[in-house]
Amino acid sequence: MALVSMRQLLDHAAENNYGIPAFNVNNLEQVQAVMAAADEIGAPVILQASAGARKYAGESFIKHLIQAAVEMYPHIPLVMHQDHGQSPAICQGAIDLGFGSVMMDGSLK
Repeated sequence: MALVSMRQLLDHAAENNYGIPAFNVNNLEQVQAVMAAADEIGAPVILQASAGARKYAGESFIKHLIQAAVEMYPHIPLVMHQDHGQSPAICQGAIDLGFGSVMMDGSLK
């Protein structure tokens, strides 16, 4: 199952009455910790990165850290989400990187 759409994950959660945690990740250790916990309890997970995290860690690093999690835990449904994209360009950049879900945050305008 591994990488899934936000819609798939949320629909399944709604149909089965459970919540899904979403974790902002910036580095290897955070991704490893989240995935180890999800594996231990058998939970799906949303790994998300803010534009700041993408800038801090480097877009390619964040992308590949999350893709590595998908490869190492293929049995865990996972969404790769852009959190609080503050412009269409930031959101489009996330889509271009392979993020399957973006949140456009226009609150600063």
